[in-house]
Parts: sequence; structure tokens; C-alpha cells
Amino acid sequence: MNLRLASVLSLAACGAGNAPPASEPATPVVGVASPGAPVPPAPVPYPTAALHGVPDDFPREPSGTEPFAPEVYRERRARLLARLKSGVAVVYAAKDIREDDEKRQDPYFAYLTGLAREDGAVLLLAPGAADREVLFLKPSHDESDRWASYREGLPSRAVEVRTGFEEVKRTDRLPFYALRYARDSHDRALSLLVAPGLDGPEPPDLELLHKIASRLPNAPIVDATGELRAMRMSKEPRELEKIARASDITVAAHLEGWRAARAGMHEWDVKRVIEDAFRKGGARHFAYGSIVGSGPDGCVLHYPSDDRIIADGELVLVDAGAEIDHYATDVTRTFPVSGRFTAEQRAVYDVVLRAQKAALAAVHAGVTWRELEAIAKKVIGEAGYYDFYIHSIGHHVGLEVHDVGGATYLEPIPENAVITIEPGIYIPQKHIGIRIEDTIVVTKTGHRNLSEKLPKEPDEIERWMAAARK
Repeated sequence: MNLRLASVLSLAACGAGNAPPASEPATPVVGVASPGAPVPPAPVPYPTAALHGVPDDFPREPSGTEPFAPEVYRERRARLLARLKSGVAVVYAAKDIREDDEKRQDPYFAYLTGLAREDGAVLLLAPGAADREVLFLKPSHDESDRWASYREGLPSRAVEVRTGFEEVKRTDRLPFYALRYARDSHDRALSLLVAPGLDGPEPPDLELLHKIASRLPNAPIVDATGELRAMRMSKEPRELEKIARASDITVAAHLEGWRAARAGMHEWDVKRVIEDAFRKGGARHFAYGSIVGSGPDGCVLHYPSDDRIIADGELVLVDAGAEIDHYATDVTRTFPVSGRFTAEQRAVYDVVLRAQKAALAAVHAGVTWRELEAIAKKVIGEAGYYDFYIHSIGHHVGLEVHDVGGATYLEPIPENAVITIEPGIYIPQKHIGIRIEDTIVVTKTGHRNLSEKLPKEPDEIERWMAAARK
């Protein structure tokens, strides 16, 4: 008798404790021996890359969690399950992930699983069930998988260890389990975890909840989006470390852009210098598309072209941030390409800087965006530039550069949130566009500026550029 068959028979004789329900087709778990018996090597499941002669140490999908160990994501899910208490909830992965095209993982799914490259997957959470969390992976197709990645078959102890899930199944079984767990829940609550947008078709999580509700009379769909949003807003120390590193790389890259910038260069030349510095600093990805706008282009908030030639005496606005291990930062500075501000440029710059300092002085855990916005607008309005301040004071930063934030403008910002403070004045008629933006950590009594090493006092900018160009 070979080891594979002996393993299966041994498990059957012992009575597997994790047997599927009667309506679920039984699937033997191979590679598990009875207590005290020698543990045979786990056989390769079917379909499998090994059938094509792939070595055992060849990378397999799904790969492990990143950037943290599986325990980190298990603990996050445990906290969320404790908040939900009952019912069922689902979180969908991105349908298509292509890193070369910057198609990334859904941030909610990434936050709870750490599976940054696993598209088409679904996380099911059922606080009251015996199997409180189940990972559903898209079906494996042996021929097509060879084009993208070699995928493990199921069941697979290796997949369970790498992902941190004890229950891993295929997505075709998701409706069965979701309905069963909802039916068994004492209140049959269907919890929505990700707030849907107003545009486009109904998102898949809400669509599934509606289908389940149609089969369970009086099953309520509960808005639980605030639970997961609150967890993501307040960053863990390990997350703050990633954002701080991204900020350090970003500061160094901006300075390289300052050093290189000259009148007569294209905006894209400066952008290339900055993004090359990101890569040299260790950032494989950028937090967003870098913005380099000179003169009138600096007045276009998300200026996309970068094709203008920078003229002598103009300001250059650079909004660019690195990403480290999926965590973003967001930094903007405006500097004179000649190395010195004109009197008018400096006068407007001083107003923006005063507005930022005033808002930063008010930052602490519990402050609201409305309060910070009012402070910045007051400074800018009293200086006569109210109509030229055309965006909000800031946003949250994390797994997304515009990260999950409060449900309303009046919701308090929590301790350990990471936000930007970025007032700006834009006067296209005068070719003056100025924004000053820092990424900061909200503390109990104030804040910590992660990008403070990048000069923003006008005298300091002029001194730095003069010294760098000698």
C-alpha cells in the first residue's frame, strides 16, 4: 500500500474531526496520520504544477501573506469578529491584479488577509459558527494556471500555513457556506463591511447578501462598515513604520528633484529624477502617479501631462510619494526653479505656509476635518485668497494614498491615524500654484510629522538649493 492511500485510510479510520456537512461532498484530507504514527510526506494534490515537472521548491500560489506574518492578519480578523458578534459578512478580493498595470489588491481584503496577489478570492466571516473564518480561492485550471502562476490544489496544508487559514475552499462553494452560516446564526444578520459607492453596478458583497436575504425571511442586512473602517483608520505600530520609511524615501527623492531642476528642462525630466530616486531608495511602487507642474501647470491639481518646458523664474509644484510594502505616503512641495522666490511668489507662499502651520497646531486625536478646514480657510481668507483655495485640507493615508476615513466630515480623527495637511493657493492668471503637504501621525495630544525633514520655510528652501547647486 502506498503512503498516500495509507494516509487516507488512517484518517478515515480515526474519523476526521473536520468532516464536511452531509450536503457537502466529502473530500479526504491527505497527509495526516494517526497520533504517534510516522507522518508521511504530504502528497501533491491534483491539479498540480508537479505534473509538469516543476521542482518542489518552485513558487506556488497562493503565496504567503505580506508584508506581515499570518498571525498579524489572524489577530485583525479576530478583532473584527469580536466587533461583529453574530451573522455573516464577506469581503471580496480584486477581480484582476496586475502589478505591471498598477491593478492592485482590494485594500479591505489585503488588510484582513495579507494576500496581496490573490485575485478572485473571498473572505467569509461568521462570528457564531464553528469555522469562524473561511478563505475561498478561485478555481484552479491546470492549463491556464501555467500562464500566470503554479497554483496549489486543495486541500493543502501548505496553503493553510502560508495563508493563516484553517479552512480554505473554492469560491463555487461560497453561496452554500454563506447561506448555511447565516441560517444558523441566532439573529441571521448579514453584515456589510465595505461601504458601496453610488456609481456602477451593485458590488459583489452586497449582491451576495441580497441573495441570501431573499432566502431567509426577515434576515436584516446590517451596516457594519464603521467597524472595519475604524480598524483601518487607527494604524498599528508596524503600519506606522512602513509609512515612515516610505516618507523618508520620498523626502530624499524630492530633494534629488530640487537638485536637478533647471529652467529649460521638461517637467518629465524632474519627474524621472524623483521616481528614479524612489526606486534607488527601495520603493518598487509609487503611492500614486507623480505630479510635476510648473508655472500654470502647478494650478492643475492632478496635472497629468508633465510635458511643459520649465521657464526661468517659475515655481515647480511636485506632488509625489513612494510606497513601501503596500503602504503609501503623500508629500507636496513647491520651489522656485531659479533657486529664489520672487516677491509675489513668496508672499503667496507665506500665506499657504501659515495656513498649514495653523492647521497642524490644531491636530490631535478627536479633532474633526471640519475644524481643521475652518482654521486653514480663515488664514487664507483673511489674506484675500479665499477663492483660490479649491480643495480640502487633507485626507487619510495608509494602504491607499486616499485611505479609508470617517463616515462624515464631523467624525473625530482617532489617535494613530495618518493624515495629510495640505492647504494650497492656485492663481492661474499669475502662473502661481502653491501647495505644501506633509504626511503626519495623529497623536493623543498633537502630531508627528513624517516628512518634516523636507524643507518648507522659504529661506531654508533657498539656502538648500544654493548649497546643492554649488
